[in-house]
Amino acid sequence: TTKGEGNKGGWPASEMRTYVNNDIYNALPSDLKSVIMNTTVVSGHGSDDSANFTSTDKLYLLDAKEIYGDSFTNSNNTAKDNERQLDYYRSKNVTTSSCTEAIKQRKGFGSTYWWVWLRSADCDSNAGFMYVNDRGYLGENTSDHTLAVSLAFRIG
Repeated sequence: TTKGEGNKGGWPASEMRTYVNNDIYNALPSDLKSVIMNTTVVSGHGSDDSANFTSTDKLYLLDAKEIYGDSFTNSNNTAKDNERQLDYYRSKNVTTSSCTEAIKQRKGFGSTYWWVWLRSADCDSNAGFMYVNDRGYLGENTSDHTLAVSLAFRIG
């Protein structure tokens, strides 16, 4: 959630962003932290906001288009035109209809798991963010659910 406000303020105002860029980042080994670069990310907005957000992060969640590429045409993500599919997902031919390569394994449990959250807010909602489910498909849900995340970062 964004400090008790659903998706108001988007990714930059979210408790998840604070957690991953403080608690998780600070728990990383110093040699890894020394090569993680700042990344400027654009995030879509929910119904309580009117413009996309830009933030600079060490760690961040992916946007739906970074996973699904041009097959992602969902109008509920206002930032989709500012993103491109990441090379990894392009090399795996991930699309919204061919998405098994977007599945994440739940380490230690031998099973797939929903990896929530993406940083993509649902513009038709004042509470929702997008996620990838255990079959690789995109979904939208309220931000008060507790499930897994998959972090992204750039090294240089």
